[in-house]
Amino acid sequence: MRRTFLIAAASAAPVLLAFAAASGSQAVAAAHTGGDPSVFSTSLDPVPTNRVDAHGSASVRLVGDTAWVTVRVRGLITAPHAMHIHAKGEGECPEADDATKHNGRRSMSTTDGLGDYGPVGTSLTTRGDTSPASALAIARFPQVGTYTYTRSIKLTHDMAMAVRHENAVIVVHGIDYNGNKKYDYVLGVSDLSASLPMEATAPALCGPLDRVGDH
Repeated sequence: MRRTFLIAAASAAPVLLAFAAASGSQAVAAAHTGGDPSVFSTSLDPVPTNRVDAHGSASVRLVGDTAWVTVRVRGLITAPHAMHIHAKGEGECPEADDATKHNGRRSMSTTDGLGDYGPVGTSLTTRGDTSPASALAIARFPQVGTYTYTRSIKLTHDMAMAVRHENAVIVVHGIDYNGNKKYDYVLGVSDLSASLPMEATAPALCGPLDRVGDH
């Protein structure tokens, strides 16, 4: 009997968090760091081979090591979607030839794309810890497929520098490879956790952060 894994969505309404990036607090942060804010943005495009029909965008306003992060996603399935800032790879999103076979089906796992976007540096959780230790804190990520996420996050200095050097990539995880509106084991077990199906952790949307005004 084939196992089916379904993570129920907490709500069908968009996840909208309080946005901490008020202009006054940004000005205070800039005064303490001795510099003006830098803004980085990206479009979030479907990861090749993962059969994703969705899109999004993301931006990071960085003052010192504090980042005001906004992620907008539309069209994923109603389920939890882990999100991260990845760094220390090529600063790119994976291409179709990076995919391998999973349970006999050609698709992109998170580890297939590591060389391009690098490991998790910051977990874009809705509350609590944002370190790589929370990379799979499923209950603390958006629980729906269309949402706007905003949060002020204190990055490590290393991660802040990765963003500044345009070596940071936003990745949204969670795909519906076989189109049945839920996470199941069509692609086998996740390469990140034996307790999850690969659909739940495979990359869905990806975009490298570029400094606004560079292009």
